[in-house]
Amino acid sequence: MQGRERGRDPGDGALLELIGDVCGLLDIAELRSGLLASLHRVLPSEFVSLNDIGPGPGEVVSVMEPDMPQLHARWAWHAHENPLLRHHQRTHDGRAYRFSDVIGRDELHELPLYREVYAPMGVEHQLAFTLPASPERVLAVALSRGGEDYSEAEREFANRARPFLIQAYLNAIAYEALRSERAGVSAAPDLRTLMGAGLTVREAEVVRLLALGRSNHHIGAELRISDRTVGKHLEHCFRKLGVSDRSNAATRAWELAEQDAARSGRNGAVS
Repeated sequence: MQGRERGRDPGDGALLELIGDVCGLLDIAELRSGLLASLHRVLPSEFVSLNDIGPGPGEVVSVMEPDMPQLHARWAWHAHENPLLRHHQRTHDGRAYRFSDVIGRDELHELPLYREVYAPMGVEHQLAFTLPASPERVLAVALSRGGEDYSEAEREFANRARPFLIQAYLNAIAYEALRSERAGVSAAPDLRTLMGAGLTVREAEVVRLLALGRSNHHIGAELRISDRTVGKHLEHCFRKLGVSDRSNAATRAWELAEQDAARSGRNGAVS
């Protein structure tokens, strides 16, 4: 394979920043957007993209930043040629790999995919990995740039982050299913219902937004409090609700809303 420049090492601080950015995102669309933005920041790239594949046949959500709609058709036609996709299909290894790990530069340049898609984009290097949720559903992430190749430290950074990102993806899928199940209950858990479970007004506001899939950052912005204060409120809420994490707190909030809706229905029934 071709030689590589040394490149940058994102470091432990960037890893904590990435985990903090995405692990609180329960809404699947918000997770996709937040993950791309965070990866773009900690692993500087000209392009970041993802494909959320499954669970049903043909179910794919594709997002790229910045988008290049003029290349969509050519990408769809040549996507199967991507050497990292072929490597994953052959090995079923979802860890992070670079073009330079699996194909030489001259061989890459001979691919129609390179000539028709990557060359017009100015892309010479790519780093890609997958976040599996089940045999039927997986999130594939790719970062692309010209100039300097992704360093060994950057590849290792992606692999260190990957277990945390997988858990964030699993949480978002579980929340998506929960929200679908509770869709007929109400637009959101009512503050009075949450306060009836022992939460203060502010704690109820925080949990209500959490149940709607908001991250700590977005909760703080909406309530005009710091991310740290949001975290403290959530610690108190977890204890009062008898749960240990965000996903279970959201589940409990929707259960309380469902119970409240059922009681209201009984009380309002005409005999």
